[in-house]
Amino acid sequence: MHLRVQFIAWFCFTTVCCSAYMRAQSVRVQAWLDTTSLRIGEQTSFHLSVQHMPDIYVQFPFIADSLTRNVEVIECTPIDSTVQANGSVRQTQTVRITSFDEGDYTLPPLTFVYRIPNDTTTYTLQTDTIKLLVIGEGDIIPAQKGDSLDAEGKLDIRDIKPPLSVPRTFWEVAPYLVAGVILLGGIVWGVWYYRKHCSARQGNIPAVQAPMRPPYEVAMERLELLQQQQLWQRGEAKEYHTQISDILRVYIQSMYGVHALETTTEEILDALGSNPRLQASTKLLRNILTVADAVKFARYHALPEEHEQSLRLAMEYVQMTALAENIAQSEET
Repeated sequence: MHLRVQFIAWFCFTTVCCSAYMRAQSVRVQAWLDTTSLRIGEQTSFHLSVQHMPDIYVQFPFIADSLTRNVEVIECTPIDSTVQANGSVRQTQTVRITSFDEGDYTLPPLTFVYRIPNDTTTYTLQTDTIKLLVIGEGDIIPAQKGDSLDAEGKLDIRDIKPPLSVPRTFWEVAPYLVAGVILLGGIVWGVWYYRKHCSARQGNIPAVQAPMRPPYEVAMERLELLQQQQLWQRGEAKEYHTQISDILRVYIQSMYGVHALETTTEEILDALGSNPRLQASTKLLRNILTVADAVKFARYHALPEEHEQSLRLAMEYVQMTALAENIAQSEET
């Protein structure tokens, strides 16, 4: 009888683990460029895609003002979702990028964070690195698959023919002249009306406050900026870890109401560890703040790998806690 109970327990545990593993394997991420070669100032599209089952919650990576050094982000499209024939969901996002500096750049991998139903573990998947070549005006763009080539094997690029000039008649220009006169008259009337009726009440108009930005967005933006400053590479390791600690303390104070700027590391960890939902992320936070305190107060000389790991773990902590809060809010509603 005892062996039978052990067998049933082992069978149930194996079934749950296999189910979670299969769901994790069903999440696929991808990143690609429309073109891997462009001239200085030209634009191209950087595409992100993830395919997963409908019951899996996926959070796209945070896109800052730049993907890497000298590769700037112009705009990001909203995330688009489509249902595939096999019942899975495919989500895509397009990022327009450009560069004004010649060079061979490597776009770093981006991290997707996702959660599986009935599983408290937070999983991550990263895209592959992508090479981007930015060349000057006088250089020749390398031929790619599908390009048209001339007799010498080079890109078949021809000059654009100028548009033909057609003389305009008075009756073609007349509607624009009338519209211009009407517009000018409207501007003059608007200025007169404002001075007469609105200027006296201007002092009573309340100031409009800008909407508060989400703590997750502010923290990720400050961490991305800190990464670009390369402080520890210049020998400013203490300032580097001080800023990591301050960014996380401001984030924790905004997210959970803990007075993190005025308390010690242990007091912060005790306040957060009392919440069962934050126990996993609090262990990650302990590793970050312990290294930061050692560098700041104990003159600990961290290795280059520890410097990079502290910033990477700080980003993962912000993403993990933001995802947990979003899931908790969606469950409450």
